[in-house]
Amino acid sequence: MPQAHNDAPLVIGLMSGTSADGIDAALIRTTGEGRPQPIAYLETPHPAEIRDEILALQQSGPEEIERLGEMSRRLAERFAEAATALCRQADVRIHDIALIGCHGQTIRHRPPHFSLQIGSAAIIAARTGVTTVSDFRTPDMALGGEGAPLAPYYHQALFADASDSACDVVVNLGGIANVTLLQKPPAPPIVAGDTGPANALMDELSMRLSGGLECCDRDGQRAAAGAVDAEALAWLMAHPYLKRPLPKSTGKEDFSPALLDRWLSAFPAMGGNDGVATLLAFTTQSIAEAILQAANSTPERIILCGGGANNPALRRQIAARLPSARILTSAELGVDHNAMEAEAFAWLAMRALRGLPTGDTAVTGAHGAAILGSLSPGGNWRDALALAARLNAASPAPTNQTV
Repeated sequence: MPQAHNDAPLVIGLMSGTSADGIDAALIRTTGEGRPQPIAYLETPHPAEIRDEILALQQSGPEEIERLGEMSRRLAERFAEAATALCRQADVRIHDIALIGCHGQTIRHRPPHFSLQIGSAAIIAARTGVTTVSDFRTPDMALGGEGAPLAPYYHQALFADASDSACDVVVNLGGIANVTLLQKPPAPPIVAGDTGPANALMDELSMRLSGGLECCDRDGQRAAAGAVDAEALAWLMAHPYLKRPLPKSTGKEDFSPALLDRWLSAFPAMGGNDGVATLLAFTTQSIAEAILQAANSTPERIILCGGGANNPALRRQIAARLPSARILTSAELGVDHNAMEAEAFAWLAMRALRGLPTGDTAVTGAHGAAILGSLSPGGNWRDALALAARLNAASPAPTNQTV
């Protein structure tokens, strides 16, 4: 696929992941087709008070609807501030931005029924003046899909044509791990899904062990200092979600602090570094088993992205479980592994503006491709419509396609 030209539209992608540790903001040039051109990336940490409230909202609680509405407003203001700060960093005027794609903050993911993200796109559009695309998951679910993962379509645009490998695997290590198998014929070209937790449970235990001072196991130090407990690992690997084949999706509904509580109750000795080491083993074993079950041939490259790619202990264990594959981060291929998911929603936003369908049964289970996202017009709405018409005239949109 071609690289975006230097005159391709500027698009911002915004998201706050399942770990709720902050906002990722990425600026790219893209037409929604082919490989984009990355411009800038900015991470804005959430204050502890906001992170704690987001995590609390992911569980049922008192006055939930009122708290949800208030947090949606507050997050939207923060997303808008992150977009303008990113423009300042990149020395770009906000008025030169064609579009914003905001994934928002997931509060519930309950496939096949619904997936709820908050952070009002209307507020973002009003504050920035830029038309904003949001609610990417619902259109896929309307066609029978799980609404997740969606990043694999971006992985395909980035890497599918950049390798002669029979099978490359992109592993996105956020709170939840998802894998994208990029294969050559006669195998299916793309197979994807969530494998289970990546950092979510390790982050939660690390936060408890540090009295809230550490939001993650920095550089895998706790895991490296601990030892894996085989019986405690087997308990985790018996989780029914792991028995489902790809495509599938999950979230903190399945791998929640409540699950960690039950595990620690069954294995009290896991309330220390041995617990973090065992949770790391759970992450890497569930990833490796999902890859080997889904792949038509032995993977040649494992491309790591997301926050977990910064964890050397996690990288080492993935390499040990998949010894025949070359392990590398997306940064080694010219794609910032921290920025990739925010970039994905910028790219998907442009596809939505242009009316380009995106989807594959082997990724989400949907029975067709959908136009992913809902649009909230900003002050540049007429310009955005004219841009979409111009791009579609130059490259007519197909009626139905995967990426």
